[in-house]
Parts: sequence; structure tokens; C-alpha cells
Amino acid sequence: ESGLVANPFQRCSMTEDHSDWLNFAASCMSDVQWEVAAIRPDAVLSHRSCPWGGHLIRLDAKNVFIQNAPADPANLFVRPEVRDMSPGKSRADFSWRCLETYAPGDALVECTNCWSTRLFSVLFGHSLSATRLHFFQRMRTVSRLALYKDFPEAGDCTQVATETIAIVRRLPHPSCSRYRMVFVFSTPEDNVPRRSLCDQHLPAFIDMFDQMLERVVNGPGFLDMRSVDANMYLVLSLRAFNRGPPMIPHNSPCSEESFHISVGEHLGLLSWIRFKPHEKFCLREYLRCFMERLGYQLKIYGVMDGRKLVPYQCVVVRSEWDQSR
Repeated sequence: ESGLVANPFQRCSMTEDHSDWLNFAASCMSDVQWEVAAIRPDAVLSHRSCPWGGHLIRLDAKNVFIQNAPADPANLFVRPEVRDMSPGKSRADFSWRCLETYAPGDALVECTNCWSTRLFSVLFGHSLSATRLHFFQRMRTVSRLALYKDFPEAGDCTQVATETIAIVRRLPHPSCSRYRMVFVFSTPEDNVPRRSLCDQHLPAFIDMFDQMLERVVNGPGFLDMRSVDANMYLVLSLRAFNRGPPMIPHNSPCSEESFHISVGEHLGLLSWIRFKPHEKFCLREYLRCFMERLGYQLKIYGVMDGRKLVPYQCVVVRSEWDQSR
């Protein structure tokens, strides 16, 4: 067991649908080329053309108070696969179910919408594909969500879906409890309301959004999920193998390349061979092969929260690892 060692500049795009958003993430935090539609003391609604087609709507909550915020601001959002593990109040207006986990922080989820997204559709029209139905009707939709920590800057936490991106950044405040939270949505065309509608309704919508956001991130359900999320995965490391590649059990005791190791005799593991001695070592591949030889099916990942791990590290689900031990 060890801490995560990853190249902060080696970002892994888990799905092609997210590449445009990842390249545009820094622009979401900048005010350049964004046209303000409505402004409130702690939040701003703005819009601009989308570089890959359509239009973008940005909701920028500039001073969100978060109680009991994590020490590392990059851990503020929980991974999508964790959200259906807590029955807290933060899920009262919608349901959430993880269908498949591709890597820690990258999952296919099924969820229903809530009043805020339906109100958003009334003001700005609809987005593309599944999100269009998600906005207009209270129904279940399927979407792939990915979490990227320390991106676009160190300490940031970013969540990306096909048509949305959410970025949270801690503000330089003595209490470390104030955050800027930016949500950007894509629409197929310019659906920003007329000026008269902006004057009448958008300021109220911004206030509702800002208040809803603060309630959600400070709700007991969200705190429960962060606790589950913090202990869900375990990073494993192989520190050194100066005597050559590590060994794995071998089925054939008569092979010229096999070794007899008596320490595994009580488990029926007498014959061992070196793991891929002529290839570059990868702990994820080695551990998967090793566990399969022992009769275990273990989920093992080489990517975590959008970052590709170094070859001598991998990630496992903590409960599965404890059970296999």
C-alpha cells in the first residue's frame, strides 16, 4: 500500500466524448469571451459560442460555503460510482444508480432529473441527445461521467459528462471553506433568453441555483458519500525487484523456465515462473494474472480520477482486496 504517484501532466481522457471539455476546461474558469446575461452578488450567468458547435451556458457560483470541506480541495466532488451508496437527503429529488465502473472516477450511471434541470430547460431550451430528455421529463437517462482531480489546476476538482462540465476551486479564504463552483452546459444553438426575460427571471433563477447548490454540498448525504469515497479504493505499489521480474504460479512443474519454491507448498503452489521477463513490467497486469492463478477475480485499474498511474502502481477496491487477503 502506498500513496498515489502520477504524472500531473499526463492526463488520461477516459472517453472521447470528454476530450473537447478537457481542452476547454481552463476557458471555463476565465471570463474572456463570455457574455454576461445576469449577475448577482455571489453568482453570474454568462454564455458564449461553443468551439465544437452550438452554444455554452455558464453558471458561476463565486462564493459557496462548504461545511466540513476536505483538507484536499481536489476531493470535494465524489466519484460517480459512489453516489448510489448513500441514502442521504442530497438524493431526495432524484435517483442515481451506477451501471458500470470503468475505472475509479469513471462510470456509466442511470439517473433521473430534478427540478433545477427542468427549470433550466424552460429558460434555455434543450441540449443534445440523452440530456434533452433528461431536462424536459422526469425520467431515467444513462450517461457516462468522469472525475478529474487536480485539473485544470492543482487543487481543482472537475466532473465531465457528454454535455456538461463542473469545476470547483477553493478560494484563498482563512477558513478554507469558500469555493468557486462553475457549471457549463452545451446547447445546440443560442437559446439565451431575450433581454426582458433576463431582467425578470434570470436573477431569481441564479439565486435559486446558488442556494440549491449550497444545500446539496452541505447536506448529510453528501458528507456520507465523501466518507465512503475516501475509503473505497487502495493504491498498491511494488517498490523494487532488483533480482528480476516477480514470480507467478505456473501450471507445468516440468518447464525449464520454472522454479520450485517450497514456501507455497501448503497451497499447492510448487512451480513458479517469472512474469513476462522480456517485456516492460506493469503491476496491474501482473496482479491480475497472479490473482487469477489463485482463483480470484479482482477489479484492478491503472487509471484513477483521470490520471494514468506509473507502471509499478495499480488501484483495487479496498473491500475486495481485504477479502482476498
